Amino acid sequence: LREARRSAIIEANKRLHASTSAEFARKEKRLLRGGDDDNNDDIVVKRSRSHSLGNERERYRSSNLRSSPLTLGNEILSRRTPSGLSLLDLGPETLEQQPLQQQQQQQSPTVRDVDYDEDEGYGSTVATTPTQLYTEPLKMDDGHTTPIKESQSCTIADLGIELSPHLQQQQQQQQQQQQQQHDQFDDTEKTLVQELKEEFASQSTPLLVSLLYGIVNTSIVLPVLMSFGSIIYHDDFFRPYLSVLMKLTVVSGAVHQITFSSVSSLPFAVGQVQDAGLIFLGAMAKDIVRRLKGMGVDDESILATATIGLSIFTALLGGALILVGRFKLASYCQLLPSSVVGGYLAYIGFFCGQAGLALMARLDIEGLQDWYKFLDREALILLTPGVLGGFAIYFSVRTFRHMAVLPSSIAMIMVIFYLILWVKEMSVEEATEYGWINKAVDSPSWYHTWDYLQIDKVVWRVLPSQTLTTIAMISVVALSSSLDIAAIEIEMKRPLDYNHELKTVGISNIVSGLAGGYTGSYIFSQTIFSLRMGIRSPLMGYVIAFLSLVTVVLPFNVLAYIPNLFFGSLLMMICLDLLFEWLIDVREKVTPAEYVVVLMSFCLLLALGVEFGILAGICLYVAVDKMGFDVGKGMQHPDVVVERPPS
Repeated sequence: LREARRSAIIEANKRLHASTSAEFARKEKRLLRGGDDDNNDDIVVKRSRSHSLGNERERYRSSNLRSSPLTLGNEILSRRTPSGLSLLDLGPETLEQQPLQQQQQQQSPTVRDVDYDEDEGYGSTVATTPTQLYTEPLKMDDGHTTPIKESQSCTIADLGIELSPHLQQQQQQQQQQQQQQHDQFDDTEKTLVQELKEEFASQSTPLLVSLLYGIVNTSIVLPVLMSFGSIIYHDDFFRPYLSVLMKLTVVSGAVHQITFSSVSSLPFAVGQVQDAGLIFLGAMAKDIVRRLKGMGVDDESILATATIGLSIFTALLGGALILVGRFKLASYCQLLPSSVVGGYLAYIGFFCGQAGLALMARLDIEGLQDWYKFLDREALILLTPGVLGGFAIYFSVRTFRHMAVLPSSIAMIMVIFYLILWVKEMSVEEATEYGWINKAVDSPSWYHTWDYLQIDKVVWRVLPSQTLTTIAMISVVALSSSLDIAAIEIEMKRPLDYNHELKTVGISNIVSGLAGGYTGSYIFSQTIFSLRMGIRSPLMGYVIAFLSLVTVVLPFNVLAYIPNLFFGSLLMMICLDLLFEWLIDVREKVTPAEYVVVLMSFCLLLALGVEFGILAGICLYVAVDKMGFDVGKGMQHPDVVVERPPS
């Protein structure tokens, strides 16, 4: 360090000497030779300084150059290198010290005098600051402290030199400040959640209002929950067991709702089984059935492996979301390109429509290659009313945009169906034989709902084959939940703690998985509706859960009286909503290149399936971005929110 300081002084003086103009040198030489003494009393010398030392300045010097040293200004002495050092910080132990009396005569503590030497040039420096030990910051005469900044490329620790007590104390103070800032950040998050809870707790909601909107939300949520059960277990193998499997779906929705009403910072939150994870669960269930049938496994083992396997994957999803919220990684969940997610949401719509058509026509449809089966005359007769009903519900909801439209439309479908049966004098049994109502086994008592979850019959070796699907499900559900939270945040016009809400979603999925249920999250449309209606009590959520569980404990099979076109109409409505939103309406909200990625991602999902389709969509997004096209990088489209029914 001493050698560095000495070299800096010598280099500065050499540059100063080299920058002296020819006129200055000529006058200087003439004075040394005893030239004209008339002007020796006051000679003004002007010179141009190099860029490293600053702009032009005037120097005044007396006639006796040897006894009147040149002075360097404060601007030069205060200029710092990238590592934070300046001439003021150079060690006085390497310099010649002025006598104390001469130091006190200096007018400015920021000036250093440079003596001229004919042979050496401006080589000797005279410091005007008192000697200071370098275990402390440099202190000037006026009490001002000049801190020495630490180099970014080389630290004292790198040189093997122990930090001085002062620097150690300073480092400890910095660490304490960083810890205080971290604790303050945590306290800010806690305060945000606490403020929301305290604010909503101070606002009362009449008991009858909570009961009323609990019933209204249940009338919307419950039919969709049942239709989601047919999506998860859409394989033809599960058709005889749907009455019990749909009860598991309803129980899962009730568990999600209880958890959200208890843990979420939003007392009006509605959380249910959601569509974002259903496609993955359906793909897992179908693949498990295919693998086990190939192994010659009996039906009980297939049911046990499928139901318990889906519950385990749901719990793993919940654990992953808790870790995301615990380590504050919510922002990283949004790195998945929104255009690829748009293609996936459109694929969800297609999948719901296909499942609805297959349910109404009583056919096993694998993909587009099997759609020719829908051209059968009997199949067309069975599915046409449901398709028309789906279009009617969709355009009614889109036109009137009122929460009463959907439950009213659902009720109208049931009324019209039974009115036609009455006119034609057809019994429920005859309608079931013809195919209008699904054939199902007798519904067991509610405590037999979990009879299929037999751990001793699980074929564990087939579950690891779903690892890639589980990873994809975690990524998509995390992003979908973030978008739901963003939609609620926009409606509330105040910030929400994303990490806390993701932890809430994670806890809900863990509890649902342990109860034999399926993936779920916030239902932003129902949550926003409850917010607008002034609900500030979690009682509404508990009412939804209670009414859902009532349908589970009923002593008769509810599905024996609900026509297939009821579920088919709901699924067709969801299909139309998602396809229109993400393949047509989104065209005006994204760039052309991003829209191409949305369409291509949708096509890749149709061709390759969920897991490889998403990976191929991400690769396509990266390729288009590398080619220089605007793919909306970094955008998550918080304003492009699907206003779909509860999902």
